[in-house]
Amino acid sequence: TISGLILAPIAIAMTDFSSPINWGFRGPVLAGMVQLLNAIGALTWVYAFRYGKAIVVVPMTGLAPVITVAISLVVYGVVPGGILLTGLIIAVAAIVLLSE
Repeated sequence: TISGLILAPIAIAMTDFSSPINWGFRGPVLAGMVQLLNAIGALTWVYAFRYGKAIVVVPMTGLAPVITVAISLVVYGVVPGGILLTGLIIAVAAIVLLSE
């Protein structure tokens, strides 16, 4: 909160006020939806730490690239290279092994 208040004047100074504001779905509505998902994610993260095992929760928080790669496979049809695929498999295997 304090850093946000300190950095707010810098953000305002960097804003281009001559650009039109998009008041449609891709503007404030989409930003609000992103913030809602961010809040849900933060609450579930805290819930996982409170009621789950930290040794499982911590590595799972670093699995966002696995989800990104899975989405890219579906949306773009991009297949990851050998090293990236090996790393993803090892990361998922580590989560499975730590959860037992």
